[in-house]
Amino acid sequence: MNNSKKKGKKAKRVLGEILKILGMLLCCALLGIYLAIGARASSPKRFAKEFFSYYVTNNYEEMYKMIDCEESQFVNFDTYKTKCEGEKIYGSITGYTLSSPVENGNTVTFVASYTVGDDDTERTYTITLNKQKKKVYLFFNTWKVSVSRSMIENLNIDVPTGAQVSLDGINIDSFKKSTSSEDGGQDQYQIDHIFTGDHTVTVNMGDSTISKTQYITPDMATISVTSEDFALKPDVQRKIYDYSVYVVNSMFEYSMDETKNFENISVLYSGTEEAQQSAKETFETVSSGVVRENGAALKQLEIKAVEPQIVDFVYPDQVTVRVNYDYSYTAVTGTSALSGIVSEFSGEGSDYADVYFNLMDDDWKIVKVDMKCFEYKPQ
Repeated sequence: MNNSKKKGKKAKRVLGEILKILGMLLCCALLGIYLAIGARASSPKRFAKEFFSYYVTNNYEEMYKMIDCEESQFVNFDTYKTKCEGEKIYGSITGYTLSSPVENGNTVTFVASYTVGDDDTERTYTITLNKQKKKVYLFFNTWKVSVSRSMIENLNIDVPTGAQVSLDGINIDSFKKSTSSEDGGQDQYQIDHIFTGDHTVTVNMGDSTISKTQYITPDMATISVTSEDFALKPDVQRKIYDYSVYVVNSMFEYSMDETKNFENISVLYSGTEEAQQSAKETFETVSSGVVRENGAALKQLEIKAVEPQIVDFVYPDQVTVRVNYDYSYTAVTGTSALSGIVSEFSGEGSDYADVYFNLMDDDWKIVKVDMKCFEYKPQ
């Protein structure tokens, strides 16, 4: 009997110790959950500070994880990153403070005040948090950063009827809403949700394309492209056409003239480093075709039936002109190891060159020419 009592007391002591240990483990677990998850989730100020730290370090990936939005074709990480890159801070943050929270129902708003570099001017960044229905471990609140101020509802896009349309490189055929009832001249598209910032509409009318970039805000949520946007003023278009034809003729003429070189053609281009490098590459390409390594060469060339046309217009400052032309020529064959005889022959054909213009300082200047010497050989 005594042994039974001793065993019972011992079992109770062991059970008591086990319960104490389990209790301690449970307390540690709950404390760990609170520190690791609960405090982070339930503290809106901590959440706002974390988001602001990502904002000032341009960590768009972590920012995107924290925002409150429903993904779509135009609302995703890539479009959010593009928006953020257009608004990012340049320079180092020298200090910041976070205001007291302003609560309004299920939202909490903080204003971060900060300075950049040596500039003492105070800047502000507003962070509004939306309380989520989901809770962590049943009772810890969770938050997401509101993007309502950076979101446009119902972006309207009006373009000429029958055009192929893309927004930021994405085809928007499925977003077509209607055709203008007034004159039937405009197709109307509507994007339900999209971030504020620069957006580019590209419209293809079959024989020409125009791209129009516009900074969109909720107050100005319309991009309109009309048939007038496809046309330059007649005097400007005529000037561009004439200059395009002139540079194509000059490229051949200078390549065939031993007294001319790259310097002569470079003055027809913009003075930028990129344009000058492009001029050199094109001149060398055409020259290597005019006079080939084996000695074959063009001796006479006539450019005729020239027809320039605008094939691309990036509104308002980029134009590509295609110069279509017919030609006739006289050339000589090259020498070979089997024969030193050089013979003369003639021919004709058609080709084209693309001349790229940028509007710089209120003047249209050539930045690139895509062309090469046509193929010529005895028939």
